[in-house]
Amino acid sequence: MDQAVATPAVETSPVVELRQYTLHPGKRDVLMTMFEKKFVKPQQELGIHLHGEFRDVDDPDKFVWLRGFRNLGERPGALEAFYGGPAWKENRNEANATMVDSDNVLLLQPADGEGFTLARKMTATMVATIYLLQSPADAAFMRYFKERVVPVVTQAGAPPVAELKTLAVKNNFPKLPIREGENAFVWFSAFDNDDQLKQVVEKLDSSPAFRAMDNDLRRQLVAAPVHLILHPTQQAIDRSREPYRYSLDVKGGLHDFDFEDGEWTSKQWRLKDRGVGSNDWEPFTGKHWARVLLGGVANVDTVEFPEKGWSGSTYRHFDKAKGQWSIYWVNSRDGRMDYPGQVGGFTGNVGLFYGNDKDGDRPVRVVYRWEKQGSSHARWEQAFSYDDGKTWETNWVMEMTKVR
Repeated sequence: MDQAVATPAVETSPVVELRQYTLHPGKRDVLMTMFEKKFVKPQQELGIHLHGEFRDVDDPDKFVWLRGFRNLGERPGALEAFYGGPAWKENRNEANATMVDSDNVLLLQPADGEGFTLARKMTATMVATIYLLQSPADAAFMRYFKERVVPVVTQAGAPPVAELKTLAVKNNFPKLPIREGENAFVWFSAFDNDDQLKQVVEKLDSSPAFRAMDNDLRRQLVAAPVHLILHPTQQAIDRSREPYRYSLDVKGGLHDFDFEDGEWTSKQWRLKDRGVGSNDWEPFTGKHWARVLLGGVANVDTVEFPEKGWSGSTYRHFDKAKGQWSIYWVNSRDGRMDYPGQVGGFTGNVGLFYGNDKDGDRPVRVVYRWEKQGSSHARWEQAFSYDDGKTWETNWVMEMTKVR
């Protein structure tokens, strides 16, 4: 039976903290695992909005996250309840032991006066660009940003997806310091993958229009722009999306998988322990070969995992009458096909394929999520639901790059 799930309203915040923590070497994953298991739900239960948790790509010892509030007046009460509550008290010593500095915090508000969110906007690679201005980001600066900056970065492939500016008020929860006396403007851009970001940076570096704009912009700044290249956690990505709606009636098109024909390499991440709330991912690589057959009605691919010592193959066929794909996976370890597999199809660049299986002795609902990312990249994810589709845990992620 299909599951009808109402799409929840997107949580927006008029008050936002951008928090950058410097950690002791090798402690980032320790803190981020603790954060996900111990601190996410207690904050959400207090009405605090978590807009994203990120690894700083350029600094292995930095954890970046965004926290929002329904209004400024609720901020001190919500923070007092969390930091005075059991979740923090029971884990604060372990959490604080990972940190060198947790005071790099900007108190911000949406630049457009509306609520801030990255929901439905978050991708595998995000960039937060921070301008420290000589004066507040007033209406004149916002016009400048829209007329001078936005067209140039958008043409290069980096349109802003959200903007924040300093909320110039006294810190109403002084137990947690914030950076004061600064005029910050922060804008976010989203990229399917690191390669896409690299291509955009190359375009900007070679653009006379960007150089002219950047030189002009810097006259309004007190310091050079800061660009935080961020990888969101998989849980943050999952929270930012519309929830999965389990259905065996998802339709697709005959040529949905034509893009896969060829040879690929991949980066893979797989949860070491599924269904237990783990955040411990095992990285490895893959080598892929795929062929489209019968004019698109069928296709087959194989993947080898050099570090794992095993391989797998996927078989797909398109039922023209149903307008639906069926997918079957076989691995070299046991040679068993996961019949009846998954069914579904693509809408635009995103494909969803649902089915039923077992994880050991536990029955699970399964979803494969495909995302086409131009002509040379793709992303695949696998998630299980252990509670009949109410909640989902992504346990395997694959980022593919086409070789030929």
